[in-house]
Amino acid sequence: MTDSTVKSPPYVDKVIEALADGDEPHLMNGEQYLKSLADGRRVIAADGTEVDDVASHPVTGPAAQTFAKVMDLQFDPKWRDIVTYADPVTGARKSRGWQVPTTRDDLYRKREQIGATTRTTLGMFGRPPDYGPAMSLGFMAIIDRVQAESPEFADNIRNFVQMSGEHNLLSTDLIADAQSDRSVPRNDRPATLRVVDERPDGIVLRGSKIAGSSGSITHFFTLSTTLGEGLGPDAAIWAAIPVNLPGLSLLLREPTINGPVSREDHPLNAAGEEMDQMIVFDDVFVPREYVFSLRNLDFLKLYFESCVYVLWHIMTRLAYRAEIFAGTAQVITEILGTDKVPGVRRAVAEITTYAQTLRAFSIAAIADSQTWNGVEVPHPGLVSAGRLHSITNYNRIMYTLQDLCGQGLISRWPEKIWDHPEFGPKLDAFLPGHGVTAREKNRFFSFVYDLTASGNAQRLGLFENVNATPPSFIAELVYQHVDRSETAQFVREYAGIADADLPS
Repeated sequence: MTDSTVKSPPYVDKVIEALADGDEPHLMNGEQYLKSLADGRRVIAADGTEVDDVASHPVTGPAAQTFAKVMDLQFDPKWRDIVTYADPVTGARKSRGWQVPTTRDDLYRKREQIGATTRTTLGMFGRPPDYGPAMSLGFMAIIDRVQAESPEFADNIRNFVQMSGEHNLLSTDLIADAQSDRSVPRNDRPATLRVVDERPDGIVLRGSKIAGSSGSITHFFTLSTTLGEGLGPDAAIWAAIPVNLPGLSLLLREPTINGPVSREDHPLNAAGEEMDQMIVFDDVFVPREYVFSLRNLDFLKLYFESCVYVLWHIMTRLAYRAEIFAGTAQVITEILGTDKVPGVRRAVAEITTYAQTLRAFSIAAIADSQTWNGVEVPHPGLVSAGRLHSITNYNRIMYTLQDLCGQGLISRWPEKIWDHPEFGPKLDAFLPGHGVTAREKNRFFSFVYDLTASGNAQRLGLFENVNATPPSFIAELVYQHVDRSETAQFVREYAGIADADLPS
């Protein structure tokens, strides 16, 4: 049930089959999405076994089920107009993530979509379904540079964005190289991904990439080789990589959640975790229609420009997540009866200020947006500054939340103890909260534990700080790309040093 004007793309047969099962030609519900993942992808779990079905496997299944809930929002009347949009030409409903924004209103609606997904996932996934289009939208924003290199590649980007919207595809990005001995030049490292053969119908890739978070339960990776020098032309690649390409293997990291857990004991961890992996390319053939740039060493420098939507999405997700932190802080104080203590109120105010500041950055980036090649782009300087603020203060906010809990994060007992005929009643009597039962209080602090202190929470904190671009790198982006020249000149003139020699 795809649009007859759009060519059926290779390697998405299961997606097309799933779409044919529903009433919407361009939208998959959760059940259809789960079916679409049975496409022959090769995923290796941390214990060395092959994952036969990522939708049901104990490591990847819970996260896939959570993504299915996000997909179901597209059919929920409450969220439908937020997470989908009507195609202006055909009137067909499509995922808002793949809408190319041309107005500020489009960006505001995308921001609301990020909020809806964050509410559904509690922001515990750095690469949720609505994140996937961000890299492709960045390519669209700088399409003139691709056009100058190759009109064919520019058309490939446009067609990929259109095709992904037509088929409700999920994707995630591939940027980082595998960590390796830095005394060895990047181009000489065996792990470095490179083109080993070029044919009229495509290219062959060998090497690896790292992270690709959520990739085991998406349909595509969006590959962008940037971040650093020392690469030869064969390693300069932009492309879309179907997850089920022959020769592609996803090696999952060790999970932080040990097996299926109950929602009673772990309200957040029961929703699964975002799995990172090493992606190994063993002479993988990529069809030419999925190639976006090739051997253009100048494009290695375009991280800031191509990732403008990526960084805005990350910062906006953290802004919505920070609102959840502030709400959690308030509930902690109410349950413990500490909401009248001045020091406690000050701590809640600090968390609230963090949330409000990120909210301001997210909205201001839209209010002061720019237009690149007909695409509306959140203000890059505000995005970078907000992103830097979000991660440099992240650990302090986590600690403050934990500190508000007192012994609440430690004094928790699992469901089986609460159900114990001898000890359950004693816990009920010993551990009540203010206005809640002891068991409700226990459940709430299990939620806070999952949010701030669990292995999954610690992994996400590391991810925010490292894989989503470290603070030192973002600080350099702020320094380079926020224009201070006008006010610097004003200060010089006011101070009477306008004619002073400036350093070259």
